[in-house]
Amino acid sequence: MRSVRTSSGHRRSDIGRRGGRSRRRWASGLMAGFSLAVVGAGCGQQVEEVDLSFDTRPVGSLADVAGLAERDNLNVLFILIDTLRSDHLSSYGYERPTSPVLDYVAGTGLRFANHRAQSTWTKTSMASLWTGLYPQRTDVLSHQDAVAPAAEMPAEIFKENGWSTTGIWRNGWVAPNFGFNQGFDIYLTPRPRQAPSAMRTKPIAGRIDGTDIDGIYAATEFLRVNQDRKFFLYVHLMDVHQYITVEETALFGTTYLDAYDNSIRWEDQQVGEILAELHRLDMAKDTLVFIVSDHGEAFGEHGTEGHARDIHQEATSTPFIIGFPFRLDPGHIIEHATQNVDVMPTLYDLVGIDTDAPSDGKSRAGWLMGDYTPDFPDRDISHLDRSWGKKNTEPDTTIGLREGHYRLIHDVNKPDLDQLYDVRSDPGEFIDIAADEPSILHSLRTAVREYLEQEPAWEGGAPEIELDEMSLRQLRALGYSIED
Repeated sequence: MRSVRTSSGHRRSDIGRRGGRSRRRWASGLMAGFSLAVVGAGCGQQVEEVDLSFDTRPVGSLADVAGLAERDNLNVLFILIDTLRSDHLSSYGYERPTSPVLDYVAGTGLRFANHRAQSTWTKTSMASLWTGLYPQRTDVLSHQDAVAPAAEMPAEIFKENGWSTTGIWRNGWVAPNFGFNQGFDIYLTPRPRQAPSAMRTKPIAGRIDGTDIDGIYAATEFLRVNQDRKFFLYVHLMDVHQYITVEETALFGTTYLDAYDNSIRWEDQQVGEILAELHRLDMAKDTLVFIVSDHGEAFGEHGTEGHARDIHQEATSTPFIIGFPFRLDPGHIIEHATQNVDVMPTLYDLVGIDTDAPSDGKSRAGWLMGDYTPDFPDRDISHLDRSWGKKNTEPDTTIGLREGHYRLIHDVNKPDLDQLYDVRSDPGEFIDIAADEPSILHSLRTAVREYLEQEPAWEGGAPEIELDEMSLRQLRALGYSIED
């Protein structure tokens, strides 16, 4: 989606670091407590220190995890950070300190180390995340597709089980006209507020109005007025997608990739503000926090940049972090492969919701207790129709299917270009072994065909809608090329 070149041909960002001293006060405070620098969302004008030198949650155990399902006062804060690839987070092994807040949540909670999204395009990915169904079964594959009204969405399930439900979103692909508002008592895009004067973004094809300061302000206000209500709160953050940062968080230089890392550091602060408010209001001990993403971002590793163009690991490997109403010491890491269709089954399991909604995913909560039973087959699937923005165009489908430690990248229209990787020894997917493993290649191709032959979960599949001019403008501002 993004393409900026210097005169020498190298890609870089126009986001430069202006003079002045960067504030790096956070890192030391996160070692023993939870002291971090966060944005004062109310004024939105400066980076300031929030003194939260202690974590208000009690120390917990795995027995407390198992006991979550019995609690009748448990809130759920579901944070989705758009366009966040996991290998650019410090807790996932990145050498740069991009994510001290997220690292703290992971270090006192649960981190899934090998997690994958179902698509590299937001709408398809979110439909799978919410329903627990693979893209072929949601049928949400093109820009005109909407989630079927018959789909059982998380907000509906939570509402039926006694939670109030609120969604705060800034990405037009999850707008109400696409069916993503199903079950929410309140589903809103926040009013743009004044942004810091030093805020910078990478001008690509335009910008959507506002910043995540708007979403943070709306979320913290929600917390203040809902202290006595059991809630499911979904916050969809967009500033990593937009490469937004400020002077104080622009720590990593001026290249294209640096700009992305700077925006992660900025977004990490925004998450810190929400968590800080939970502690200030003494709500952290009653709130389960889920942190996920819809897809990653490519930087030319396999010839593409941005997302919604390819499904290699850089665009499909995403974080999955759980913060509990108590601290685990130490935090736990699950190395077994998981995927976004597992997220909601895991959440339902943890909070004690029984649902008969169809799902291709499975709860992974038991793995935390050491109850690891591998699926048969042990598989994850990513799906991208690259014709998604074009009308009256035949599908241009690419499937990524992992089984065990082998992953196939299959172009439906060009099967001779199939790539096969051993992701155990080659997690970056750089060494194509298709010619060396014909039997494995055949087996995974068969699995892909079987997957593509599945019918949508709901009769008639995904309904199609016509996008109005306002919707088209907002989506194009995100950098997407969409036909009228």
